[in-house]
Formats: sequence, C-alpha cells, structure tokens
Amino acid sequence: MRFWYLFLLICSGSLAFGQTKISGILKNKEDGKAMSGLSVTVKAKAGLKMLSYTLTDDKGAYQLVFNTPEDSVMVSVSGMSIQKQTRSHPNQTGGLNFDITYESIVLKELKVTPPKIRRLNDTLNYAVDQFTGKNDRTIGDVLKNMPGIKVADNGTISYRDKPINKLYIENQDLLEGRYGIATNNIVAKDVETVQVLENHQPIKALKNKEFTDEGALNLKLKDHAKNVWVANAQLGAGLAPVLWNNELFGMYFGKGKQLMTTYKGNNTGDDSGGELKRFYGSDDNLNFPVSLGIQSPVPPALNRKRYLLNRDNAFSLNRLRSFGKDYKLTTNLSYLNDRQRRDSYSRYENFLPGDSTLVIEERMNSITRFHHLDASLKLNANTAAFYFDNSLNFSGDLQRKEYGSVENEQLINQERTAPYFKVSNNLSMIRNYKKLTFRINSYQSFGKINDDLNVNPMLYPLLFSDPGGLTGTAQSLRQQLFVSQNSLSFRIKHGRFSQNYLASANANLLTLNSALQSVQETGALGKKTDSLSNQLHWNRYDFGLAPEYTYADKKTDLTLKLPLSYMQLFRNDLLADAPLSRIAQDRVFFMPTLRLNHKLNLLWSMYANAGYSRNIDGAENGFTGYMMQSYRYLVQNEGRLPERNTQSYGTGFRYSHPIKMLFVNLSATYFRSKMNLLYGQEFQGFLTVKRTLDIPNTANGFNFMVNIDKGLDGVFQKISLDGGYNNAENTQLNQTEITRFVNRTFSGAARINGKPAEWVDFNYGIRYVSTENILKNDSRDFKPIRAATQTARINFFPLKDLVVRLSYENGYNSAVTGSGRAMNFADAGIKYNLKKLEFNLEYNNIFNTKRYIAAAYNGIGSYYSSYELRPTQVLMKVRFKIK
Repeated sequence: MRFWYLFLLICSGSLAFGQTKISGILKNKEDGKAMSGLSVTVKAKAGLKMLSYTLTDDKGAYQLVFNTPEDSVMVSVSGMSIQKQTRSHPNQTGGLNFDITYESIVLKELKVTPPKIRRLNDTLNYAVDQFTGKNDRTIGDVLKNMPGIKVADNGTISYRDKPINKLYIENQDLLEGRYGIATNNIVAKDVETVQVLENHQPIKALKNKEFTDEGALNLKLKDHAKNVWVANAQLGAGLAPVLWNNELFGMYFGKGKQLMTTYKGNNTGDDSGGELKRFYGSDDNLNFPVSLGIQSPVPPALNRKRYLLNRDNAFSLNRLRSFGKDYKLTTNLSYLNDRQRRDSYSRYENFLPGDSTLVIEERMNSITRFHHLDASLKLNANTAAFYFDNSLNFSGDLQRKEYGSVENEQLINQERTAPYFKVSNNLSMIRNYKKLTFRINSYQSFGKINDDLNVNPMLYPLLFSDPGGLTGTAQSLRQQLFVSQNSLSFRIKHGRFSQNYLASANANLLTLNSALQSVQETGALGKKTDSLSNQLHWNRYDFGLAPEYTYADKKTDLTLKLPLSYMQLFRNDLLADAPLSRIAQDRVFFMPTLRLNHKLNLLWSMYANAGYSRNIDGAENGFTGYMMQSYRYLVQNEGRLPERNTQSYGTGFRYSHPIKMLFVNLSATYFRSKMNLLYGQEFQGFLTVKRTLDIPNTANGFNFMVNIDKGLDGVFQKISLDGGYNNAENTQLNQTEITRFVNRTFSGAARINGKPAEWVDFNYGIRYVSTENILKNDSRDFKPIRAATQTARINFFPLKDLVVRLSYENGYNSAVTGSGRAMNFADAGIKYNLKKLEFNLEYNNIFNTKRYIAAAYNGIGSYYSSYELRPTQVLMKVRFKIK
C-alpha cells in the first residue's frame, strides 16, 4: 500500500512540474480601464490545436494553464469591436499583459431574396421584379414569364387555363374588361406585385354564397407610381412604305380617384384597337341574328403584326371616382377608326358524293373602313351587406364601309355599308339580411342596323323578271332589336347548405326587313317581289323558375340547378305564303346542371360538371324569303325552326404548388346533341344555296387537354407544356346526300424561357397540330394535315442601357407543296436608353416573305390559302417620359 501511494505521489509531482501557467491583465489603451469578457486563447507556435481558452474577468484578468513540449506558444486576444492581437511567449510560467485598441467592424452585406411567389389563403403574390427581364417593358411582358398565368396572342389573360373574371389596379376595376389598356401600357417597374385571386367572387355580398372557380388579377403599384401623374409618349417613323407609329399615355392612381387615358395610331401592323376589346363584361345579350358580308380573305393563323395592313387611330379615356364611403362612378370612353386591306388566293375543295370533288378558287382583295365608338357610365357599390350596380352603355359603328373584288370564273365586285348602334342599361341590386339574400336584375337594350350589300355583275338572273340588261344585285337588310331580361331571387343559408330561388321574365323582340333587287344598266333598282323579300316580326317571351341547392364547406362546393322555363314564340313573316310563315310556338324547357369543386389537399383540387340544355335557334332560320348574305351564299329557310338538345359532361384536376412554382391542369369533356333538322349546302357552280331537310340527326364529341407550367431558378426560368386531342362527329347534307363525318385534331406545344447569363436571355416555342378528316361510308382516304410553327427570340445586353434583339419564326404545313411548305421569318432590333429617352430601331421581315400559305380540313372539305403579308420594313421609335 505504501508502494502505490509513493508511486502516485511521484507521478503527480511529475505532472505538476510539466504544466505552464500564463496570466495577465487586459486594459483599454486609451483610458487604462479593465476589459472584461474578452477571449484569450493559447496555441503551440507551429500548431493548430488550441491548448487552452478563457475569458477575462471584471478586472480584466485572465489565466491560462496548459501542457506542451514546445519551447514557445502563441497567445491571442479577440472580442467584439476590438483589434485582434497575437503575441509569442516562451513555454514557461509567467505574466503577459495586453493593451487593447477598439476597432470598428464593417459587416458584409447580407441580401435576403424573398420567394418569387407567396401564398396567403386564396391569394398568390408574384414579385414582379423577380420575373422581369431586361427587355420587358410593360406589365404584359412580365405576365408571360409568370408560371400559371397565360397571355394569348389576342391579349386574353388566363389563370389555370381559365380566363380571368376581373383585372384590378389597386383593388379597383377601372377598365371594366378592357384590360389590354393596362397590360400594354403600364410600365413593369411601376408594379410591385401581381396578385392572383383564386376562386374570386367579385360581388362581396355573394362571397361564400355563390362559388366561382375563376381567378382574378390585381396589380399593386409601387409607391412612386401612386398619387402622381405618370405620362409618356412615343414617336415613330419608318420606310416600306412611309410608316408612322405614335403613342400617348397618361395615368393617375390616388386615393378615391383613378384615371388612365391613351392614344395610339400607326400603319405598321400594330393592332391599336386590340387594346379596346372587352375581355369580360361585354354586352352579348343583344346580337343581331342576321348579317351580310363581302367575301374577303380569312386571316391566317399567324402573328397579327405579320399580315395586318392597317391605318388606325385609337383613343380611350377611363376614369373612376369614389363618392362617400361605398359608391364609385366609372366612366369609359373609346374611339377607333381604321382602314384595313386584305389580299389572298384561296382554294376550297368540297368532297361531294360519288368520289367527286368540287373546287372553288378565288383571288380576293378587300378594304374595310370603319369608325367605332364605345361609351359606358357605371355607378357601383360593393359591400358585404349591399351591392348596387347600374351600367349605361352605348356602342356602334358610326360608319362602316367594305369594298372588295373576287376573281374566279369572272371578276366580281362587292360593296357593303353597315352602320349600327346599341344602347343598353343593366341594373343589379343585392341585399343581405342575416341568412337571407335578395337580388334584382334588370337589363334593357335596343339596337338598330342598316345593312346593304351590292354585287356586280348579275349572278342570279333566274331570280329576276325585270326587263332589260341587269348589271348586278342589291341586298338590303334592316333590323331593330329590343331585349329585356328581368329576374328576382332570394337565397336562404342554413350552415353549409343554401337554397336559391330565381324567377325570371325575358323578352326578345325583333323586326327584320330585307329586299333582294336587281341593278339595271341605268343604276336604278328593279322592283321588289315577295319571294325575294322578308318582313319578319319575331317576338319571343321566356318565363322561368330556377331552384338552386348548394352544399359548401372549406373543401367542397356542390351545386345543383333545376331551371324550368316556359317559352312563347310568335313569328309572323308578312310577305310569305308558306304555311309555317305565321306560327305561334310554345315549349317547356327543363335544363338541370350539377357542378362539383373539391380540394383534395393543399395542392390538388378537382372539379366535375354535368348538364342538359334545350333551345330553339333564332331568327337566322326564321325568314323564308331569299336573302343574299354574300355574293356566293344565297339563303332560303324552309320555315321550320331547328330545335336542339345537348347533354355535356366534364371533369378535371388542378395542381398548384407556388413554392415550387409548378402548376398542372388536366381536363376532359364530352357532349352529345340532337337536332330535328338537317342543314347543308347545294353547290351551283361556285354559288351556294342553303338547304334544309326534316331529318333528325346527332352530333357528339370529346376532348382532352393537359397544361403544365413550371418556374425555375437556373438557366431555364419557365417551361410550359400543352397538349390536346379533339374528336367531333357530325352530320351534314352534302348536295342531295346525307354525309356523316369526323374531324380529329391533335395538338402539342412547348415553350421555354431562359437566362444563361446576365448579358443574354431567350425564349423558344414550338407548336404542332395534326388534323384529320374522315367521311363515313366513303372509300376515299384523306391524309392527315400536319402543321408546325417554331419561334425563337434572343436578347443580348452588351451594355447596361443597350439591348440587341433577334427573332426567328418558321412555319411548316404538310399539305403545301413546293417552296411554300416551309416559311421563314426573321426580325431584328436595337434598343438604347439615354436618360429619359428610349430609342428603338426595328427591322422586321428581314427575308421579305411576302405570302403565308396554309391548309386545313373544314367540315366535309379542305381549305388552302395564300395570304399577302407585310413587306420588309424599318422603323425608328423614340419613347420619352413627359411627367
């Protein structure tokens, strides 16, 4: 025992002998005060391992105890806001003091990047700056980069493949559906956020009462663009031929007041009037049932700027003002005048019975001139308890003239004048009383059109008995239409269940007068005859009761509608002797629909719908005298009205993951309809006469669609994939035989946006369409027509304020032979910013491609066209900020 005790004592003495202790005090060099809480460490002179560590106490003192065989060590002092010191010291016990010096610390910049898309309940917030490319100027350019949002060539905005039902600016609907004015003019740098309002119910009094699966957009402006006037202008001039392109834009968005005004005019192919189109809220209740028209080229499926030979001026004024707490007054005024020219060659092949084909070739050119005015005045209150909306609207072509010539077997000249106007007033009121909701709607409208078509030479000599030489034909058409739609409803809500009962009374009153007359050599019109004239009074009244039952919770919305309506139709053709020219008809229609929307989880949702509808077609089939609706389309109805009943079914799935920026839509639809009458065309040379048989027939079809939008953060920034398949089967009277035919279409498209580096970005798109025509009980084999288009654009940014643009477009059609099977287009441009000036030089249609050739199946025939395009043009535009 004593041995072991002695052994431990010797070992402990040896260990104590090998330890080193270094101590000292740390003081402020300037005032000599003790420095507490500083870190003191010791390491071997050539080593990385820390031997000991301590903090100074309140008196600034420290002590380090360590063990190392090295002959010297390094002692370091560090801490917040002081200058770090390291000193060498022998490996022996002793003292080491430090004088401390303060040092300011410059922190490295920390940049926090927020997510590109944020979700808050049913609202998605897109950060505009993170989707804006260096060549994107307007908010419309940026919307095309946002996953889940689509902007069509005509300006229609869709979310999850459904058109939006509202576009707000700072939570207000200033433009009332003409949102192209905003997307094509508001500068992207003035917008902070684009909000997508999913399942948006624009009427607050109906929120959580009437479900909608449509989305809306809200543009949130940056602070510098609010409560100030923003105005800019553009001047443009060019060659091939003399070109001009001018713009003026101004906006003001303040509390209780919004104003936006525009002027655009050009002859360069930009469609100024496209901005004035209503994408929602348009007056579709008043449409003239019959129209005349000159035979003119059908525009190709190509970017409108390639072929639009225009000369237009467009103006708009939009103003919103708040009155009191709840009411807003919105004024919208727009005016457009335009001159458009078209030129094409077309070839129609109609597949007739007996393996024969009728070919109609036409070389056409036309000029259209019109002056269009649209104005509306709307007073609106939109609260959770009360909704009031009254809109007074006027629209019309103050002047419209169309000229054209067609060359086939002979030269045919056409001229049409068709001024018209429409006036309407739409009133809607909703009031909530606890569990009850009352709603009143009243729509009243009146319209008038004077339509005249003159054609020479005389094409239908057997119809006229006028003496002397006849040089042409004159068709006149006068229509006056009054529409009244009125309804009263009340809704009762019991927890998740609600019932709505709607009673309606509608009237549609039409007066139609027409006369087909010969034109004599002297220019005088021949006499009117009853068989070539119509004097139709068409009065239709509908009375209905529509119960609606809804179950709704946080995940599911199920709605069943059971509308029952009674129709009375009084038709009186005063000039006709046919037995069916004066009739009174009544029908009872029961048209149930069922709709389901269900959220499967936070990411997936599904919908399904089923419906049945019945109706009698309108007055376009109600007149029995001859009418020349175009130079080669002569119409005479048999008297009976077509009745149609249709059943339709649809389902789909939607996937939405904002964080991963992935949006997927899948849908499928099917329809089947029955009609009591069979329509067709009888060809007499290149002339066509409408024919009707009292034979029941059916039509059916289905389609499938898929859309995938994916946002990325690397070289590729957005990828969009689309696919669709459509199959439609129908019956048509082909000369004297009944023909059953099938049209099939398969389409696929892909689009990629990318940014490989800061000095370049690009986008590439490809679209493929295959159409197939099948005639039942016909031995002919019609090959599918395949068409594909590719577009590629690349932007270079060699300097901060310089953009170089290159674009290429290619079109292919398998039914076209020769060099026209593949068509190529190219454009180039340079944009340079100099302070408040933007210079934009454009060189369009570099290859000077003069005609666009296309072919496709059309019903029981095929269509081939060669359409004149805009020539090569060079244009310089200067944009500058006024205020």
